[in-house]
Amino acid sequence: MNRLNQISLRRPWLIAVILALFIGLASAALQMPGSRHTGAKSCKCGFLTIPFDSIVPGDSPIFGSQSNADCFGWWEFISLNWPTTPGVSFGDPDDLGPVQWETYITAAELYPPHGAAPPPWGKSRVLPLPDNVLMLDNRLTSATKLLTATSKFEGKGVQRFGPNNDQEAAPEFGPNWLGAQNGTNVWYEIRENQDIYNFVVKNQFYNANYQLAAIQKNKPIVFPMGSYPNGPTGAIELKAAWMEVTDTSEAKWKRYKRSKAAVVDPSTGEYRFTVVALVGLHILHKTESQPTWVWATFEHIDNVPDSGTTGGNNYNFYNPNCQPVMVTPKDSSSAVTVSCNPNTSPPYYLTKGGPKPVPIQVNRLTPIDNYAQVANDTMREAIARAYPRSVWKYYRLVNVIWSTDPADNPKRPDTVPINLSAMQPTTPVANTTLETYAQTTTCTSCHQYATIAPTPRDTNPNWAADFSFAIGTATYPGQEKMKKKK
Repeated sequence: MNRLNQISLRRPWLIAVILALFIGLASAALQMPGSRHTGAKSCKCGFLTIPFDSIVPGDSPIFGSQSNADCFGWWEFISLNWPTTPGVSFGDPDDLGPVQWETYITAAELYPPHGAAPPPWGKSRVLPLPDNVLMLDNRLTSATKLLTATSKFEGKGVQRFGPNNDQEAAPEFGPNWLGAQNGTNVWYEIRENQDIYNFVVKNQFYNANYQLAAIQKNKPIVFPMGSYPNGPTGAIELKAAWMEVTDTSEAKWKRYKRSKAAVVDPSTGEYRFTVVALVGLHILHKTESQPTWVWATFEHIDNVPDSGTTGGNNYNFYNPNCQPVMVTPKDSSSAVTVSCNPNTSPPYYLTKGGPKPVPIQVNRLTPIDNYAQVANDTMREAIARAYPRSVWKYYRLVNVIWSTDPADNPKRPDTVPINLSAMQPTTPVANTTLETYAQTTTCTSCHQYATIAPTPRDTNPNWAADFSFAIGTATYPGQEKMKKKK
């Protein structure tokens, strides 16, 4: 009789304890990345145990269903929004310091003009403003971000970031800024994590010439993948929408993640200080189990009502008593009307010396589905229990896009559009602050057209860039001089 059987006969309770311990450890191995989260608060969501800490998961131990995908999206959201201010709790409403993802490099810094190399990681200039500008308002020195983009998209699938090229959104041709009910416009930013930074710097892909050189060597653009449980994080790109806070004394702003920002006022063209509140966030994450990326998107609960409902009067982008507004654009003798028809892009541009932004009527065309509702209820209740004052209990997942049969990474350069199959969910997925005027599509239907940056030898590239539009904004030495000569 072996030793285990002897123990089971003499002390049957002991073998039960051993088996229970074994099962518990196996379960923990599936749900938790080892000892990294020891002592952390956590909660159960679907088949995942989500820790409350700053460790960004490289992948999920299991997808398999929309419920699991939604829970993974929440896991990313919590870790990426972990505070960086010492001694501050998760979602402290009085903390205006940056959360983890706000310390990542911006797309404009990662892809500087003239194909230049970006600054060392962690050494970027938060506010690359001239001294004479900083002297105008000493509050600018306390800002943690510079926001210049008044729109998320630019036509023809080509994005540009920064003070001179700040457009990125549908409609393809025409104004596409978003005005809030408090009379301000929404600001946008895009940030990349260190795995993307290391990949771009190692391959010198900040210089568009090196992107084409890789293609000519039969090497496709493939970003690094995250793995579970203790592997790399993988490529993460974040797109955020920020609403200006006009009166910081209002109690409602205690429900928002807020940050100090410098903005380039679209009406005056001048820099000014402001406080902004997070109203929308995309999280794009490339992982081993999802090489076609995981696409999670979140919004503040006070943004808009679902289509067909009106709700109350406190929405950021919807007014049940909306009235059309007449505006006369700069250099125009005739007025235009900003209507109350939901999700209609504005009829004029925000320009220096032109009219200020006015509220745009917005509602959600595709209601948040039952899977996301369940995940939202679970996670928001868990946050409220663990961190009663947390602002993050006022945010909700809109949806997560993933694949039940993701395509493998390409072995050789591919052309756009990238072929996709088995993408879930099959209904449109849109964030009302990031795809306001394009809610009938979904993220991948646009990003499958992302290409490398153009160069003199390839002025209209058709080479796929692994779903990232940001890498297509890279420049090359002398590019701007060549533009001036034309």
